[in-house]
Amino acid sequence: MILSIVEHRDGKIDEISFELLSLAKKLNQKLSSRIAAVIFSDQAKALAETIAKKAIDEVITIEAPELKTYSPNLYAAALKKLIAEKKPKAILFPYTPFGSDLSPKIAASLKVGLVSSCSDIEFNGDKPIFIKPVYNGKLRAKIALDSSPLMVSMERGAFPKLEEQGQAAIHAFACDLSPVKSRYRSMGLKEAPKTAVDLTKAKRIVSGGRGVGKKENFQIIKDLAKALSADYGASRPVVDNEWVERERQVGSSGKVVTPDLYIACGISGAIQHLAGMKKSSVIVAINKDAEAPIFGVATYGIVGDLFKVIPAM
Repeated sequence: MILSIVEHRDGKIDEISFELLSLAKKLNQKLSSRIAAVIFSDQAKALAETIAKKAIDEVITIEAPELKTYSPNLYAAALKKLIAEKKPKAILFPYTPFGSDLSPKIAASLKVGLVSSCSDIEFNGDKPIFIKPVYNGKLRAKIALDSSPLMVSMERGAFPKLEEQGQAAIHAFACDLSPVKSRYRSMGLKEAPKTAVDLTKAKRIVSGGRGVGKKENFQIIKDLAKALSADYGASRPVVDNEWVERERQVGSSGKVVTPDLYIACGISGAIQHLAGMKKSSVIVAINKDAEAPIFGVATYGIVGDLFKVIPAM
């Protein structure tokens, strides 16, 4: 069995959970096992019905009042009990604050290896090789795990969301957590300001780089974004120069995005920026330098002055 851990908040499943199922599907090509999504919650039924519509084998709900908010040792205790019973071949986590906290606790308790921030997978025969960015995205490490179960946390946007429909069985896993004392007390969640943008959910993004020249010129990027009903983003130099707010930075030290359309304007294509957008469905690059690395990942490339190209667009 492959256990895929579901992340959710406020009654909604985070989209990375559906991306994680795609990794599970790919891994299962060689493991030939069953895929089960695992939901921790005080009210798991509605969430289970949503994810059960995907082409997986099973949804396992672990429901208890203590699981209303995330508590590391309570979640770990529940998952360890499930692992002891199901004896899975692999356990997959989202590479998010939640998954990054829970996965090493489980790996340490089981004395097994963990590949964090996985961005791809390949196979050597039947043996899975997990790929992750290292050195701030400059290189990719290929890692084979000899321990069992395989434990991996996956980067957001590394795989497309699983769209294949199905009807998975829903099973409740009985788990008494009352003897487990939480060492943490939730102080509540503070939402980001409503004006804050979440580029990870944008379908179209227009990004500007150093080639824009100066802060006042960045308006042309915003104008194109508005014309396309898109969000606008930026490379790190633009953010460091305070031309736009930091939440709009795309790259390994900013947001990893996978929109349907990504237009890179005046962005040369440093490896850190490419790590944040190269899995976009369609990439359009506009740059005066025909040798700019951005053209190496672009679906369409326009060699020209962005101040002439964008108004024409």
